[in-house]
Amino acid sequence: MFSRRNFLGAGVSLGMMALAAPALGRSTSSNDPVFRAGAGRATISLSDLFPIDDFTGQHDPLSIRVLLTEKGLDKQAIVVVDITSLTNTVITKMKSVVTEITGVNASCIMVSASHSFSTPHLFIDDSQKPCTQLLFQAFIQALTRAAQHANDSLQPAIIGSGSGVSHIAVNRDVLTPFGWWLGADDAGFTDPTVGVITVNTLSHKPIAVLVNYAVQPAVMDASQTETGGRLISADLAGAVSHYIERHFNDDAVAFYLVGCAGDQAPYFQASRHLVYGNGTAGRQDIHEKGFLLLELLGQKLGEEVVNITQNIKIDSSDNFRVVRHQIMLKGIKFTPHNAAVGPVSTFHYVSSRPIAFPITLIQWGDIIIVGVQPELSAILGERIRNASPFTQTFVVTMVDGAAKYLPDISGYQRFTYEARSSPFAPGEGEHAVQRIITLLTELWALPA
Repeated sequence: MFSRRNFLGAGVSLGMMALAAPALGRSTSSNDPVFRAGAGRATISLSDLFPIDDFTGQHDPLSIRVLLTEKGLDKQAIVVVDITSLTNTVITKMKSVVTEITGVNASCIMVSASHSFSTPHLFIDDSQKPCTQLLFQAFIQALTRAAQHANDSLQPAIIGSGSGVSHIAVNRDVLTPFGWWLGADDAGFTDPTVGVITVNTLSHKPIAVLVNYAVQPAVMDASQTETGGRLISADLAGAVSHYIERHFNDDAVAFYLVGCAGDQAPYFQASRHLVYGNGTAGRQDIHEKGFLLLELLGQKLGEEVVNITQNIKIDSSDNFRVVRHQIMLKGIKFTPHNAAVGPVSTFHYVSSRPIAFPITLIQWGDIIIVGVQPELSAILGERIRNASPFTQTFVVTMVDGAAKYLPDISGYQRFTYEARSSPFAPGEGEHAVQRIITLLTELWALPA
């Protein structure tokens, strides 16, 4: 265990951390506990529920994936749900299901939305929609199956990590004659790094493959069929995950952990953003033809992930920890009912109350996963990764909730869509990055 003085060197408050006692330091179950892991995947059954919102059918399945890890008495779980975002109420319920099946304390469970925009919203307390409870039950049933399979398949395991490069993402902030808007800017900043973590059996057969990449999985965002209505899809997150799973003959479960993609879009999208001559914004849709783009981009990123797995460096699992921390960031006024609808040449940010910014750290030896709620700009994620002392650093957004966008300072100066759709004040992205880097530096210095 570590001393309070050592960990508080940079002003970190243990009183603000939500920790399960066994999650800090080495397990107390034995002198040399064995690292074990199990993974499960289950499809969400929606066939009897259509129409759902504005969806009239389904192109490809939505899934829930669960990775369970343990070392001695210490247990952790990562849950990835094919959905746009998750509310606190839904996350609490999902964690309770995982806890009941696996015994993992809720504070050691990370629930992440894959962030496909082609999925229905999940509000369990919305009595205005007749299918609300049926939809929620479909997700819970899939979660139950995935968690049970992960628990039943627990076995001794080893961890490895590696990284590569992919250029299927593009910066989506473009300068128009009327101000900055959404599109595809080849000259804009992108983070091409693909991070991969593999969890294998002792005979090096894959149990799970975790992927971290800075792009919104939104090839089919807002696209409709030629006859009207939309088709449900796990989009790029699903296409990449399914490609990896097929490559390993479904022996491995693939986890798409969306990176700092607030200003990053797939290079090609079915419904393309436009700005007309009068300054208003619109879109041009190629409808079902967009699914070909989805298949090609999913294969391209999936191939790079598979290539990375061929040269994985085995890492130690000696430090097996979950640390939860919270800082407060300055806020500005924002409501989804007054969201940005087109480019502007000027904008005034109005101060509001401070906002809680939770940080979840999952450490496996020299590997660290940094989980946050808001969608950070790609450059912020790169700064965290470059400054991190860990061999492999995943910065994952949409973790344990959602909090809109957290851009870098240039986004606010340009009045981009992300900046005008953010509840955080200008400069708070850089502030959050520095606090995260400090946490990583302090955590790295702790003894095993």
